[in-house]
Amino acid sequence: MNRPYVCRACLRKSYSNAVRKLSSQAVPHPPNNNGKIPLKDLTPSDISYYWDTPVPDESQLAYADKFFAPSRHSPIKLWSASKFRTTPMSSLEPEVAFLGRSNVGKSSLLNAIMGREMCWTSSKPGRTREMNAFGIGGTKGGESKIVLLDMPGYGKASRAEWGVEIMKYLQGRRQLRRTFLLVDSSHGLKSIDEDMLMLLRKYAIPHQIILSKVDKVLLKNKKSAKTGTPSANIAKLKKFLQDLKPVIQPDGRLEGPGALGEILTASAETSLGNGRYLGVSAVRWAILSAAGFDGYVEAKPAVIPSDSHPLRTSAVPS
Repeated sequence: MNRPYVCRACLRKSYSNAVRKLSSQAVPHPPNNNGKIPLKDLTPSDISYYWDTPVPDESQLAYADKFFAPSRHSPIKLWSASKFRTTPMSSLEPEVAFLGRSNVGKSSLLNAIMGREMCWTSSKPGRTREMNAFGIGGTKGGESKIVLLDMPGYGKASRAEWGVEIMKYLQGRRQLRRTFLLVDSSHGLKSIDEDMLMLLRKYAIPHQIILSKVDKVLLKNKKSAKTGTPSANIAKLKKFLQDLKPVIQPDGRLEGPGALGEILTASAETSLGNGRYLGVSAVRWAILSAAGFDGYVEAKPAVIPSDSHPLRTSAVPS
């Protein structure tokens, strides 16, 4: 009897559906003595919203943290450019761009992702005045595997010509795999953010939403990070994320695809210890997934009885 052939796309979809089903049935974390949930116990499904993509598990998050560990692959500054025509066009590494309003926390989040102070940060809006590229995953002196782009902020303290150059880059860069649009958790989507989302849809630029500074929603103040967050604050965050879905993936949109089917949250200011920050591991995994380093590989043919036809190679997560 022949074994049925399951194509790669179907197998991956089945795996994703199974992971989503398991995550939706997860048992809530027990609170500590103060009636709060420790931040280190929060999972991506607790503080982010996945409705069309699988939730990364512990092994995938650990792999992402290992990939970005500075001790393993030191991040390097590759180039800076204020004009699209001055950017290096010969590189082949996949790129992901970080975009958002001025002072939304792009540079701080990138520093947390890379594990080192690579980007200039300031409380004053508009400090990033050019595109800055950083290489990740390469050996010392070797080529990088992924390029992270810190783009100038739009809105307050920005310049109109920066917006023009940014859109030129996003539309014309063949190596670009995804644009991560950062939104401040404490302010939500502004009209200028919605305008940017419209442009990303119009020009079919792959994009995803990340809510920065999520500690402002989960915590009363920085001191309370040690005691944890009330379950009511987690429920409030989940409701906020669910309300964003129809905005970033509008039904009946006239042109272009909507954002990726997940909304991540992170805080570059809330340390979990051991060089980890709240939500950053999931962002790292999203970067790897966008760049094609998400661990999906070709499986070896299964060993089956000689009287049966060989099972074709399928894709399974490593």
